Amino acid sequence: MAFNAKRYSPDAFTQGVWLAIMGGQFKVARAGNPIYEQALEESGYRKKIEPAEKERALYTAIATGVLRDWSGVEDDSGEPIPYSIENAVEVMLDNPDLVARILSQANDLSNFRREDIEDQGKKPRQRSSTA
Repeated sequence: MAFNAKRYSPDAFTQGVWLAIMGGQFKVARAGNPIYEQALEESGYRKKIEPAEKERALYTAIATGVLRDWSGVEDDSGEPIPYSIENAVEVMLDNPDLVARILSQANDLSNFRREDIEDQGKKPRQRSSTA
């Protein structure tokens, strides 16, 4: 099989893909995508000194550029929490283990492979003319 230079979906890098994480469905974009990088810069994350401010700035950037949407996220009384950047930041502040899982998935390139990739690169092997 040959190396396929177009094996990833560029749209999925920024728009995200739906993934099951900790009982909810989260639309996760690729870590390091341009929207995330811009949000990280705009949040002032790199200039913050106070740990709580730095954490909030980071989570704001993640909620803006990596975590694009969700479903199946509820409050402690079972009411759905609608996705918004503000709600996402609050949920992440209360659930650091969720942040770790989201970032792990955002860094896993296999989540962003093109769906038609299995049909590509299956060219017949070339045989030697000496056989």
